[in-house]
Amino acid sequence: MGQDLENYSVHGVCPHDCYDTCGLELTLSAKNIVRIRGDRNHPIMNGFACLKVNRYLERLSHGDRILYPLRRTGPKGSGIFVRSSWAEAMEDIAWRLDQIIQEFGAEAVMPYSFSGNMGILSSSSMDRRFFHRINATRLRRTICSAAADAAFKWVYGSRMGPDPQMIVHMGRIVLWGANPIVTNVHQIPLLDKAAAQGAKIIVIDPLKTESAVRYGVHIALRPGSDAVLAMAIGRYWLKASLFDVEFVDKFGSGLEEYAQAVEPWTVPRAAEITGLSPFTIENLAHELLQDPPLLIRTGYGVQRNRYGAQAIWAISALSILSGSYRYPGGGHLLSQSDAFPINWDLLTRPDLLQGNPREINMVQLGNALSSARIPPVKALIVYNANPAATAPDQSAVLRGLTREDLLIVVHEQMMTDTAHYADWVLPAAMFPEVLDLHLSYWHQYIQLNPKVLEPPGEAVSNTEFFRRLAQASGFGQESWVHDSDETLIRQALQSPHPWLRHITWDTLQHNPVQRLKISPQARPFIDFGHPPHGLRLRPLPLDNDTQTVGDNPLPFQDGEGLPFQLLTPSKKNTIKSSFGNVESLLEPKEDPTVYMHKRDMKHLNLQDGDRVRLFNTLGSARFVARASDKVSPGLLLSYAVRWNRDQDGVNVNQLTGQELSDYGGGATFYDSRVRVEAYKQEKPL
Repeated sequence: MGQDLENYSVHGVCPHDCYDTCGLELTLSAKNIVRIRGDRNHPIMNGFACLKVNRYLERLSHGDRILYPLRRTGPKGSGIFVRSSWAEAMEDIAWRLDQIIQEFGAEAVMPYSFSGNMGILSSSSMDRRFFHRINATRLRRTICSAAADAAFKWVYGSRMGPDPQMIVHMGRIVLWGANPIVTNVHQIPLLDKAAAQGAKIIVIDPLKTESAVRYGVHIALRPGSDAVLAMAIGRYWLKASLFDVEFVDKFGSGLEEYAQAVEPWTVPRAAEITGLSPFTIENLAHELLQDPPLLIRTGYGVQRNRYGAQAIWAISALSILSGSYRYPGGGHLLSQSDAFPINWDLLTRPDLLQGNPREINMVQLGNALSSARIPPVKALIVYNANPAATAPDQSAVLRGLTREDLLIVVHEQMMTDTAHYADWVLPAAMFPEVLDLHLSYWHQYIQLNPKVLEPPGEAVSNTEFFRRLAQASGFGQESWVHDSDETLIRQALQSPHPWLRHITWDTLQHNPVQRLKISPQARPFIDFGHPPHGLRLRPLPLDNDTQTVGDNPLPFQDGEGLPFQLLTPSKKNTIKSSFGNVESLLEPKEDPTVYMHKRDMKHLNLQDGDRVRLFNTLGSARFVARASDKVSPGLLLSYAVRWNRDQDGVNVNQLTGQELSDYGGGATFYDSRVRVEAYKQEKPL
């Protein structure tokens, strides 16, 4: 029998925004995928995938898939389209972009994308070339990790951490604002093995997460007070001479400035701010120094508030003061994003850019789409993102998306909330239908994702979309437009860096999963990557208008009569909005849920299951209230993020704001404060 009639397996890579960057085993039969599972040969995957990827066949064949170009014929937001052709779409879009550029300048054109597809070709190649070439507004892609990234670069010089495969050798592990059962499932077997071998795992988190329940030692500080806790521990170590003096002298810098910065944060004062007892703080200070090596595993939720970068700096200081980097696997693990020294310049071609176009922070999309901005944003090209659902200050975003004078082009796989507002919706391919290269921000493996299926209908890859747009815009004679996907990968791997030695297009054909040439036992910033300034204990150089921790009310403190703080983390069955329409992953058909402490529900005369309205000065949304011990009094939890069409055309991002973090321009989703009131649903006539 021919191979096309037999089941056979190929390697693939999950493209979604997740630490694990899962290598997958795709089983095909007669040119159809019949099974998707974790790659049994991948050193991290161990043959299993997450809940979402186990349902991926449902997503590939979903009825919401966009198969042909669609042109809007109804009002914006109505979702009324007619089928069109690629030729008509490209001609119209290119003509309208040209008119906008002639009248308002190229900065009136704005891209909006993030991590809907993490492949480097899909996220950062031909698209960047096109926008560089036309001198469009530059997008600061800050919505996830910008504050933490900036703080890490300040402290360590780059975003790197110890190899997660070394977790099993740790003596103390701190999951600080990290819930790997939900967000990093392949870390769980490593943590379990470490615990079985005697490691103590401490979870520091405002929420009683699944990981806190699993590992037992839970320190429930108030949200937004992480920097205070870390500085109080650091101060305690200094005063008691518990820190690693030799290590700090050899590898650190700025100890005097650090000591001055933490001096106000005594244990009693920190106890007032964090909501923890002085005993808990002092005990934690001693616990972290017991049974090394110490690994602090930080999640990104820690930095999604106004003091987010200061929190990452203060936690990083503990990894330096403790001397945890002495040990293979020890230190602070947040991101591996700078571990992959690919040739970004060849891939994205910043040399095509002329001048210095303005930069707009994606967190402030609502402000950016205001018609009062000069020059106004007159064209928005969206791919790898669903800002109508995921961007903060949703009311402002939706007002902007309804502007009839705003050209909106969406390249998308599904008819998302954002696609409903588009003038043109263009069909996008899914990961088995494209060639791509994948890095990771958690482990140290580079992976090739081959194209194994033809896209359905007229769907195309992101790279092909931008090739077509570039050609329609008059750049067809320029060589950069014609680089194939294989050429793009070859260019990305043109790097003299020793970590990429022998990782090439040709070697990836035979072995699509390859480890960077870094020993798992190599110690970041000690055995390699020495920052010239040393490991900085010196406080962050905050902007002049940015307040340090303690100068302003902390996020959890009541302001403007808004007594509740709302946290909106991810949950197991979605990655923000990416799986929001996969039926088998959706919750029962009820309103979105908000979890409240039973004491708060009693105070508001609410019963479990009552409908409530959460509101603040930005907007409002309806929820079903559920009593839960996941939260403490004054704290609310609602998982992000449902599609708007599931409930009143809005979601929880009605309540989140556009304010930026203290350093790095990050998002402040977890600073949201709200009121709660009972909602009486009107009976139909």
